[in-house]
Amino acid sequence: MSTRVSAAFCSLIAIFLLALPALAKPRIVIAIQQFKEVADGRSTKLVPAQSASPGDVVEYQLVYRNEGDEPATNAVIQDPIPKGTTYLANSANGDGTEITFSSDKGQTFAPPVKLTYDVKLPNGSVEKRTVTPAEYTNVRWTVKQVPAGASGKVVFRVRVN
Repeated sequence: MSTRVSAAFCSLIAIFLLALPALAKPRIVIAIQQFKEVADGRSTKLVPAQSASPGDVVEYQLVYRNEGDEPATNAVIQDPIPKGTTYLANSANGDGTEITFSSDKGQTFAPPVKLTYDVKLPNGSVEKRTVTPAEYTNVRWTVKQVPAGASGKVVFRVRVN
């Protein structure tokens, strides 16, 4: 009798394991592209960036897609501001996202008006200061919902130092 229970139990486990890959879940895949602003005298356009020089404006586009079979809720996309560049104020955007920033290399994030740090003044008192866009080290987007099979794009711009 224990052999029958064992065989039945093993069959149930086998069925469960075979079903595991079919369990529904979201799977966000991200591709990053870089573009450089180029002016031709009359207008400015974006071209794929093969290289950049000091003063150039570079736009980073992070294209995301939910390749899973279930909606992704509050999907987080995060990207560091590249070294040797300065974030351009108000350049981060993405439809249906909450955008926050970090000034401590991604340890903490907050909306711009709440991103602060303390400075100890010569008289010993402490003053709270708001972080400037030039001090941002990371950008983070929280996408409220990405349906299965859906895609979107978030962007930000920097100036090469």
